Amino acid sequence: MRDFFKEDYPRLYLLSGSKVTTQIDLNDKSQIGYYKNVLAITWLTINELENTRQKPYKTIITGYYIDHIAMKDIRQKIGYCKNATNKKHNEALKSFAETFKQEQIKNKVYPLLEFE
Repeated sequence: MRDFFKEDYPRLYLLSGSKVTTQIDLNDKSQIGYYKNVLAITWLTINELENTRQKPYKTIITGYYIDHIAMKDIRQKIGYCKNATNKKHNEALKSFAETFKQEQIKNKVYPLLEFE
């Protein structure tokens, strides 16, 4: 999952013309169309992540992987110690992967991405 945000997400962003959208276009059957749809699914998923005091998943994902904020700064923002933040980070990635797959199926964006 970490590889998706560190390697795949930046490529998807560039291939999409550096535009973030949440609109799915199933009529565009090209490879670029697929990448744009995967980027849209990514943002639909991010927007659905919980962002509460107990589950600050959206803050962790967007802060660390999208805005490139240091984890120590995210730790301060969410108010958890290092170990608890690491646990929340892993929970956030798991939640993202589960929600992403559901969104891909719901929006009929195939082939499905598989996260390790």
